[in-house]
Amino acid sequence: MTGSRQNPQLNYAELNKALAFVILMLGVAFGIMNLQLAFSDEHQSIWLGVLYGFLGFIGIFVAIFWVFDSYNTEVTANHVAKGKTQIRWEEVTDAKSNDFSMVILSGDTRVVINYYAYREPETLREKIPQLIASHRQSAP
Repeated sequence: MTGSRQNPQLNYAELNKALAFVILMLGVAFGIMNLQLAFSDEHQSIWLGVLYGFLGFIGIFVAIFWVFDSYNTEVTANHVAKGKTQIRWEEVTDAKSNDFSMVILSGDTRVVINYYAYREPETLREKIPQLIASHRQSAP
């Protein structure tokens, strides 16, 4: 959950251990591949260097995008929002979950929450279905 940093109860997006590990492993793999290219006695194809660079760029971009995208997501007791898109819990028509994220739908509107970009992913994973269920019961 994001929101004002003054409220320590909120579950805000940050670079947690799992995501930091993924970024670290991408960096280590990228570094090893580039050192192998630089210090190898064999002639390496230019395309191999381009491929390593492209894969490293994509991996780092995806990891950083994941953090910043999740930073713009807000989960409160009343709604879930990503940027300007907001869905009130009583408007939720469907919620699809997997091991890494949840897609919350309301008509044509959808918000994706990536659990592991948050401080307490397990808590967030349990809290969202509870919020949906409690607002469905209280809706007329």
